[in-house]
Amino acid sequence: MFFVSGGTVDITAHEVLQNGCLREILAANGGNWGGTRVDEDYLDFIKCFIGDSVTASLEERKSYVFYEVSRDFENVKRSIKPHSDNMFTTRIPFEFFEEYQKLNPERNLTSKKVVLTKQKKEVGVSVTGGKLRLASRDAEDFFTESVEAIVRHLKKILEQENGQNLSTFILVGGYAESPMLVIAIKAAFPEKRIIVPKEAAWTVLSGAVIFGHDPTLIKMRCTKYIYGIAVFETFDPSKHDTKYKYKKDGEIRCGSLFSKLIDFAEPASVGEYHCEKRYLLHNNGKDGNLKLYTSTEENTKYVDEKECSFVGYILPKGHGFLLKETVNVMLSFGETQVRIKAHQPKSDKTHSYHLGHTFVGSNISESPNI
Repeated sequence: MFFVSGGTVDITAHEVLQNGCLREILAANGGNWGGTRVDEDYLDFIKCFIGDSVTASLEERKSYVFYEVSRDFENVKRSIKPHSDNMFTTRIPFEFFEEYQKLNPERNLTSKKVVLTKQKKEVGVSVTGGKLRLASRDAEDFFTESVEAIVRHLKKILEQENGQNLSTFILVGGYAESPMLVIAIKAAFPEKRIIVPKEAAWTVLSGAVIFGHDPTLIKMRCTKYIYGIAVFETFDPSKHDTKYKYKKDGEIRCGSLFSKLIDFAEPASVGEYHCEKRYLLHNNGKDGNLKLYTSTEENTKYVDEKECSFVGYILPKGHGFLLKETVNVMLSFGETQVRIKAHQPKSDKTHSYHLGHTFVGSNISESPNI
């Protein structure tokens, strides 16, 4: 499933089970290669067309005209098709002509025949009746960066173990209605079945309504991130960075270690708790205990690495769990949320929350029994 919208491209893969339900086999992924990337390339072309001085003047005094340009382009860009004989035609705001004449008294925007783009390519243009016209093959260039990035990413997915058996691509979202994108994907993957639903822009909304009525349609999900907890260990110079070395309670320790709870793209049955691990609670943190992180890097070692992000404290301030006793932590991937549960056998206390909650602070170490 490819959700190609204005801003981003989001891709996930599911296997249809015999009972008609779905099993997610590829976690959501993608990038900022959506329709707005095409708009940005077109806007860059327009700024090259009117020149730097006119662009700067309009951005300072009449910036709204660039919104009008983008809106007009949105209305016509779905008509751009590969290898078409039709000329690309779009309206040019009156302010462009006015400002150009003001800053270039001896020249007229309608007499411009060639535009030098940011890529140093000369593009032939004509301006008549307040409209800009250029060859369809030149208008196709507005899509090049976006489409090529999407195709490259799809090829990488198909090289992965979980992506090798994908047989059908379903394109949804507003950008899925662009012939430039659909035809490029069909050309790059001729052996795949490509489906673009009618009114693709509204398909996501329809799917959300169906899922809301029956969340059990998806039986298994893949984790989008690696989840882990900040811990410390006895310092070992052969494997620990001295940057994290400190002394406490007569022990030389290495802090800020990332203790993995569940790996990236690991399959997890919806509604069931997984990956139970035990942690020893040493003392009450100022703001809570059991500091949870996510990471996008498989070999994350420390929680302050660039790929790591702080989520919150599993145990909030005043949790009432016993110190010097172990706490069992486990994760459950629900229909739309990730749930965390911490249970302490000694006190028989349990605390759980959805990842949307905010907590802050921790001081724990992983139990040596794990």
